[in-house]
Amino acid sequence: MQNLIIEKLTTHNIKPSLQRIAVYSYLVEKKNHPTVDMIYSDLHPSMPTLSKTTVYNTLKLFIENGLVQTILIDDEELRFDA
Repeated sequence: MQNLIIEKLTTHNIKPSLQRIAVYSYLVEKKNHPTVDMIYSDLHPSMPTLSKTTVYNTLKLFIENGLVQTILIDDEELRFDA
C-alpha cells in the first residue's frame, strides 16, 4: 500500500515524506472525513515528531495539488477527504 501512496503523491507533484505518506494513508483508510485534530491525535502517538502545523501544511499542499478535497460541515467544521 505504501508504494501506491508514494506513486499517488509523486503523480500529483508532491515529494513523498514520512509525514505526507502517513497523512495521506490516514485519509485513504479513514472514511469519516477527519478533521485536522482527528488526524493529528491519531497519528501523533506513532509519530511523536509530528506537529499540528505539519498536518495543516500537508493538507494545504494536498488540496493545492488536487489530491484532497475539503468538506465543510455545519458551516464551521472543516473536514478532509482523499
